[in-house]
Amino acid sequence: METQSTNADRKPTVLLVDDDEEDRLLMRMAVESELVAPIREFASGDELLKYMQEASLDSLETQTSWIVILDKYMPGLSGFDTLRRIKDNPAWQRIPVVLFVNTQNQGETEMCLDLGATVCINKPLYFEGIKELMREVYQHWLTITSISSAQ
Repeated sequence: METQSTNADRKPTVLLVDDDEEDRLLMRMAVESELVAPIREFASGDELLKYMQEASLDSLETQTSWIVILDKYMPGLSGFDTLRRIKDNPAWQRIPVVLFVNTQNQGETEMCLDLGATVCINKPLYFEGIKELMREVYQHWLTITSISSAQ
C-alpha cells in the first residue's frame, strides 16, 4: 500500500544564524521542542549565504524547505545585510526569515519588514515565546510551500 505524504508531514530545515553560541542553543532547543526539524547552525551571515549558495546548486527543492532564523547583530554581515542578500536572490524570496533584534526602535522594525522578513522581533524572548514563534513560522512555511506546490 502506498502512503501519501501531505505538506503537513514535511518539515523544514531551520537555518539558525547567530554569533552567540548560547543564543543558538536556546533557539535550537525551542525549534527541537516544537518542530522536530533538522537544524543547521551558522555563526555569521557570510557562512549562511555560502551554504545557501552551495545547497542551491544541488536542488531547487532544498531552497523551498528552509526557514531562516537570523540575529541582527553579528560581525561581518549584519542581519539586515544578510536579509537583504537573501531577498535580492529571486530563488530565495519566498524563504521565511525571522530576524531577531535588540531594540525597541520602530524604524528598525519597519526596515526589517520592508526588507522582506516574515517577522522582526525583539530578543531575548522567553523560551515559551520562542516556541510559539516557531509554531507560527512553521504554519507560514506550510502555507507558502502549499502555494508553491500547487503552481
